[in-house]
Amino acid sequence: MISTKRLSKYMILTALAFLIMCSSLALPADRAFAFKYGFQGAPQNTVGVTRPTLTFYLKTDTNLFPTAYSMFVNGTIVAAAYDKDKGAFTYTPDKDMTPGNYTVRMSVTFKGYQPLEESWTFTIANDAQSQFAAAVPAQLEAFNALNDYRILYGLPPVKMNERLNASATAHASYLNVNEVKQSNDSQESLHMQEAGKKQFIGATPLERAAYYGYTSKVGEDAAYASGATNEAMDLLFDAPYHRNPYLDPNVSEIGVGKVGDYTIIEFGYSSTVTNQLVLSPAPGDRYVPTTFNGNEDPDPLRLHSSAAYPVGYPIMAEYYGTGTEKVKLVSAEVTDSSKQKVDVLVNTPDNDDKLANAFILLPSKPLQANETYRVKLSVQVTKSDGSTVNDSKEWDFTTEPTPGIGKTKLHQDSTKYKNASVTVAPFQRTASFGLDDSSYFVDGISFPMKRQPAILEGFSYLYIRDLASALGADVEWDNAKRAAIYTKGSLKVTLFTTENAYEVNGQLKQTDTPAQLIGENTMVPVRLLAEVLGAKVDYIDATRTVKLTY
Repeated sequence: MISTKRLSKYMILTALAFLIMCSSLALPADRAFAFKYGFQGAPQNTVGVTRPTLTFYLKTDTNLFPTAYSMFVNGTIVAAAYDKDKGAFTYTPDKDMTPGNYTVRMSVTFKGYQPLEESWTFTIANDAQSQFAAAVPAQLEAFNALNDYRILYGLPPVKMNERLNASATAHASYLNVNEVKQSNDSQESLHMQEAGKKQFIGATPLERAAYYGYTSKVGEDAAYASGATNEAMDLLFDAPYHRNPYLDPNVSEIGVGKVGDYTIIEFGYSSTVTNQLVLSPAPGDRYVPTTFNGNEDPDPLRLHSSAAYPVGYPIMAEYYGTGTEKVKLVSAEVTDSSKQKVDVLVNTPDNDDKLANAFILLPSKPLQANETYRVKLSVQVTKSDGSTVNDSKEWDFTTEPTPGIGKTKLHQDSTKYKNASVTVAPFQRTASFGLDDSSYFVDGISFPMKRQPAILEGFSYLYIRDLASALGADVEWDNAKRAAIYTKGSLKVTLFTTENAYEVNGQLKQTDTPAQLIGENTMVPVRLLAEVLGAKVDYIDATRTVKLTY
């Protein structure tokens, strides 16, 4: 509780930002009232840079501006600047400061009041850096990947910050050298450091950022996963709790570190605040993944004891900004293209202590490939003044036909992706198989064939599993019937390999060109594709290519 008594001291803690110590101004004898102020001096503790930006944050309950101010470092006055919008006085040395202890004193005068005098101390480490390393390819790759998502969702792109890069890299190195989370029974957090361990620079993300001279609000994502940086970035985005800062319109800059299998992202927040409800997947996105396999801490399924992975791709709505006391989910519904309801597991701030103003809808089973889903949400926002606002959202998205195609296209050219693949109109896909090739293409993205096409008695045959992957279908082998079972949504096709017939949803049909077994592989003649699989089939003789449009 904050005391309202005059001439008293109190404290305010701002999460992930900074601690402000508050007191009231000393009054001249002829004044009968006071105003309160709070301040924060930065940096504090030990810093690892030789030219830290010294900042004095000042907040008052009056609209007065200072008439004079001075900043002193170890008793010597320095040329500080004042930003009235941020209420901050700053000074960045133009020369390296030597390792050691420093005291900063700030004097600020308001007209009609005695000057306020405050001070704080900090230490420059013996191994402090005089300049930061240039971004390496892995950092640039991660930076571009995150901005691809920002472009897709129509959010302001972020900038790369060298201080956050240094903090993220140092933390990734700490995790790697101390082998954090490298055993199943490890209880250590990827977000915390422990004093006394090798390469310790600060327990929390905020302390580590401050070590490199970054003093604004920060957030952090951390991944322990093998593979390329882009893969780690995509894994973090797909995980609902870690998706949060990717889509926060108030994030303005980031830093990335990758050491070994550890990828760290530090998010820096702007001083101005945007209030916005962000929906994901992006409305109209036609390449949404179908499945979420977990591997997230905390585990969103901890609230649903009967559920198990894999589940459907997480659907989210999050209200970002300030001035909000509570966001409540009133109702939620997910339906497929046949208007059948999808069973979803719901996490909200009411049942999930890791959520503040966000909702997670987890389909209890993986979504169907190349299927369109519609989401309806109704939310109630309670403002800090007690007023309430009701809001309803409705949007659709379509799942990708082949795993990974959406992210490949997004990271190739995010602007082109947004313009071409985020639509409200019906969306057609194409798959092409070159009869002389070892790979096929789905919407322009190449995938290796498991079995090359074959030509028998003048007819061209494609491998059923390659077809299924290209068209977003499932295939099983029925050994008793000697038939491949092709399933896509409500369509079930039984392709017999020992008779001139096939079944479509249980209805037997005759054909002169049935599926055939070549080796152990079920091959389907191209001429049968259109009538069986519901795709438009064209053959381009000049390139010996089969093109399917669906």
